[in-house]
Amino acid sequence: MIGNYFKTAYRSLQKNRLYSSINLTGLTLGLGVAITLFWIVRFEYSFDRFHAKADRIYRVKSTDKFGEKQSHVHQTTVKLLRTQFPGVESAANFYGMNPAAVQVGTAIFNQNNIFFTEPAMLEMLDVRWIAGNPKQSLGAPGQVVLDEQTAEKLFKGNAMGKQLRYDTQTELTVTGVIGNLPVNTEFPMQMIISWETIKKIQPDLAQEDKLSGGDSMHQGFVLLKPGASTAPIEAALTRFAKSRPEETTVTSVELQPLSEMHFDTSKDPFNYSMPKWMLYTLTSIGIFLIFIACINFVNLATVQAIQRGREVAVRKVLGSGRKQLIFQFFGETGLVVLLATFLGALLAGKLVTYSSELLNTRIDGSTVWNAGTFLFLGVLAIAVTLFAGLYPALILSGFQPVRALQNRVMLPGRGISLRSSLVVLQFVIAQVLVICTLLAMKQIRYFYEKDLGFDKSGIVTVTMPDRSSVLRERFGQQLKQHPEIREVAFGLTTPASKRNHWWGTMKHPGLPDGEETFRLQHIDTNYFHFFRIPLLAGRMLTASDTTRQSKGTQFADVMINEKAARDLGFRKAEKVIGQQLEFWGMKLNVVGVVKDYHSEDLKTKLMPHVYVYAGWNFQLASIRIDNSKKSQAIAHIGEHWKAMFPNHYYEPKFLEDDIKSFYDSERKLSNFLQIFAALGVLIGSLGLFGLVSFVVTQRTKEIGVRKVLGATVYSIVELISRDFLKLMLIAFVIAAPIAWYAMQSFLRDYIYKIDIELWVFVLAAALSVGVALLTISFQSIKAALMNPVKSLRSE
Repeated sequence: MIGNYFKTAYRSLQKNRLYSSINLTGLTLGLGVAITLFWIVRFEYSFDRFHAKADRIYRVKSTDKFGEKQSHVHQTTVKLLRTQFPGVESAANFYGMNPAAVQVGTAIFNQNNIFFTEPAMLEMLDVRWIAGNPKQSLGAPGQVVLDEQTAEKLFKGNAMGKQLRYDTQTELTVTGVIGNLPVNTEFPMQMIISWETIKKIQPDLAQEDKLSGGDSMHQGFVLLKPGASTAPIEAALTRFAKSRPEETTVTSVELQPLSEMHFDTSKDPFNYSMPKWMLYTLTSIGIFLIFIACINFVNLATVQAIQRGREVAVRKVLGSGRKQLIFQFFGETGLVVLLATFLGALLAGKLVTYSSELLNTRIDGSTVWNAGTFLFLGVLAIAVTLFAGLYPALILSGFQPVRALQNRVMLPGRGISLRSSLVVLQFVIAQVLVICTLLAMKQIRYFYEKDLGFDKSGIVTVTMPDRSSVLRERFGQQLKQHPEIREVAFGLTTPASKRNHWWGTMKHPGLPDGEETFRLQHIDTNYFHFFRIPLLAGRMLTASDTTRQSKGTQFADVMINEKAARDLGFRKAEKVIGQQLEFWGMKLNVVGVVKDYHSEDLKTKLMPHVYVYAGWNFQLASIRIDNSKKSQAIAHIGEHWKAMFPNHYYEPKFLEDDIKSFYDSERKLSNFLQIFAALGVLIGSLGLFGLVSFVVTQRTKEIGVRKVLGATVYSIVELISRDFLKLMLIAFVIAAPIAWYAMQSFLRDYIYKIDIELWVFVLAAALSVGVALLTISFQSIKAALMNPVKSLRSE
């Protein structure tokens, strides 16, 4: 019996090939994207959940008295966790470092994912040890553990006991090898150096009695005993921080579950972060695309109902019961859905390989085909079959034989209204996606094109591994000999950078409560001229403005930006000249004020800055080149840099690329939205094509009569198109406020953002109507050009 159902279903689908193809295409596209999004969402939620102790591991977070969230922790806090709390099983420092040069023999490698940590950290996490163990491999200075991939890269796999040099100055011995960590971890450890080693490199990290200092990449992790509560630990750490106001600005401490780390975009991540709102958005879009495809199925099934009325009547007369007919129609739906699921899975397998290019995810390096995927495919196929097939099965099986044989079938609830409603709903979803996509693209373009307050064009940056003033001057002079290189400047960072931000508490009576957090920039004398940042008052810094000491107190002449001047209570820049500030125990004299510029991404507010000439900390060279001769300029820079720093890895970067990388998540989401919007419109247009085909078939004789009576092709096309275009207009009226609200909510968290303008909605409406009109016109013009004689003979 079941085989007979599928045989009948197959014959029916062959008979109605147009509608079957439209349904299959729409469902395949919708299911393919849905499966891809399922893999992405599942992957993002899987971060670090594979650790056996994951539910008891927490990261230490804090908030300072200025309301700023901090991801860094001080080693004193980790010591307290380890020694003062009975509910704590273990605690560890974990320090992520910038990529650095690693030397093995004479070979130089650029090494990413370098971490300093303690044995306790690798005992908390599930790490597969190939050689060595946490205590023996990370308990002493000069020890390093590599993962399999890095061991193969550096030593061709045989790494135990071998020597390497880290950052040209620290000799390390390989004391352990671990298995490659999966991509879904916040701890992508490839080179792990013992904590005792960093105490030698940075002696301040050996001091565990004070809370001053800190680095955003220095984080602390704690493993609680089973059943232990976080509340008393958080309260005790908060009290301790508040008891040391002279050492730290922290006013509250919290323990963040390991499972929440991946979704926290306020921290400096060791891997990358994925905000939950993006996952919710992707899930919603996947559901909407399946919904649109199912609407197509229901719509086309209802328009076929009249055509299949006689078939149903004959089956009933020959003895088929309603239950048998329902099974038959569900069989047809199930066959289409089964085939669409198979094709959709193949499509998803292709899409997922490009997901990292389109979205901020690393799923392309993970395993997606497993038991969970097949379970999801089964549940998805059943759900879509029920959703798409239920209404058509009930309607078709409920026809009365006599009325059906007389071709007097009427769909319940005024079927034309149902079909119209479904078409409107389809295009509401599609137009919301189109409007949101256009606005997202506009916001991304705004990010890229907004004047940041400095000139970022044609600038190449390279690190300065040795901060010697002699080497710096020589490097600059050598570069200027080449006509392809126009200018050179040195500083701690460029005006806008993702990393290496230095902060401190500035004290002055004019500040709220007498103090505020300022951003510190170390710059050379050419810095502001190089980046075209205007001087508003006072003078530029000179080499003699470096820090000096008198009577046990350090002094320095500094510059500040407009934001800092306003925060100090001065509306006019010239009024702040000569003001005395206190910063990190130093006395600062303001000698100049420069115009504000955006030092971070445009998602954050302007920051108050203090600028100091500090040649000992010029970590980056910025080089302006002739954009028409990029390759020659890069070659010249590389030639001189490698000659000066032969034991370091050369990696030039364009400042414009770095700034664009601020918005990688938004850009990739915009790319995904473009695909979703195109698919939504395409799937909706397929359904519309099927409906127009049905309408044209039903009105073939009417069109023939109108042509005989003198109707033009234009008037016939207008006749057929009019009702459908009204539906498009209704869909737009509903979609516009929904899209406006969605984008208002999305842009609410951005400090600098676009205005939601009317033309975007007009363009979206024109695009949707244009696509719909093309879809409708294809069949309408074909019907209008048909010979009236053939039209009048048709049955």
